Amino acid sequence: MKKIFILIILMLSNYNAKAQTPNDVVGYYKLRGGSHYLKPDGTFVIIGYATLITGKWTLKEHGEVNFVPDSPKESFQVYGRYTPELKENSKFMLSNGLDKGETFMHIGKLSAVNPKLQRVYVKGHHCIKFPEVYTTTKKVDTISFSSFPYDNLRAKDFKPTIYTYNNTEKFNDFIVYHFSDHPNYHAFSYLFKDNVMYEDEDDYSKKQNLNDALKESEFGQISGIDFEPKIVLSTLKYNIRESDTEDINFKLNYNLDEKRNAYINKLNYVAGEENAEDYDYNNTNLLYIYKKIDTFIKFQKAFLIEEKSIFKDHCKE
Repeated sequence: MKKIFILIILMLSNYNAKAQTPNDVVGYYKLRGGSHYLKPDGTFVIIGYATLITGKWTLKEHGEVNFVPDSPKESFQVYGRYTPELKENSKFMLSNGLDKGETFMHIGKLSAVNPKLQRVYVKGHHCIKFPEVYTTTKKVDTISFSSFPYDNLRAKDFKPTIYTYNNTEKFNDFIVYHFSDHPNYHAFSYLFKDNVMYEDEDDYSKKQNLNDALKESEFGQISGIDFEPKIVLSTLKYNIRESDTEDINFKLNYNLDEKRNAYINKLNYVAGEENAEDYDYNNTNLLYIYKKIDTFIKFQKAFLIEEKSIFKDHCKE
């Protein structure tokens, strides 16, 4: 509340400076412990400790600069492929955000009256491993997921959203993403005045040259985060890359093997290397292709919970 109050006071105070334009705001700033790159095309990049935020910025009245971060449109995303080696089995990699809050999963058709989903992790778990892979002999025609925050954060009238995906392409190998609500996805504002950007009275930064800052930062040149790529590429150890397969550098280094539905490094891949017991997580010579599943419906409905979780709490091993 203190920061909001200070911003309001600053914006409503006597503002005698000449009218400012978006071009005045374009620049590089150090705020909130992070590097802020505000670009002339209206996009921004914020880089901090273990943080990367991208999005759009606009200049409002009285020098208010509004930031709208890029954010996922859906709470769940599912990617799949067909892997012949699995034979009658199916497997799910469930380590991408499903440990945040409480998450649930069901394979097969849901009951219309009393749907029931199984916990992915033990309630209140503290230790997980990477990757957490669930293998089953169940036939995967439909898959459902849902989530909600921990009990002390949930309103009494809260109704969870259930996502049900139709596996129309008969995949048997899946990578699942869960995006829980995060402050980095929320809009926020600063105040810009006389070449200085203010978060509040104690945190502000004088504008610096954007081009000079971009020369020193590879991440600062990112145009945005795509939370819904059509494909993701993954190694056998689930080192996942959301690569642009049309990028010239990618094409120079990889060939598409249509039979294996994978990209193979032209120079470095050695046939069968992925079968070695000590296969390196960072080895990206072989990248399997997983396609985004877009055939889903979502609806809000209370459901029964199967308390026995898919994965155990590894702290208790």
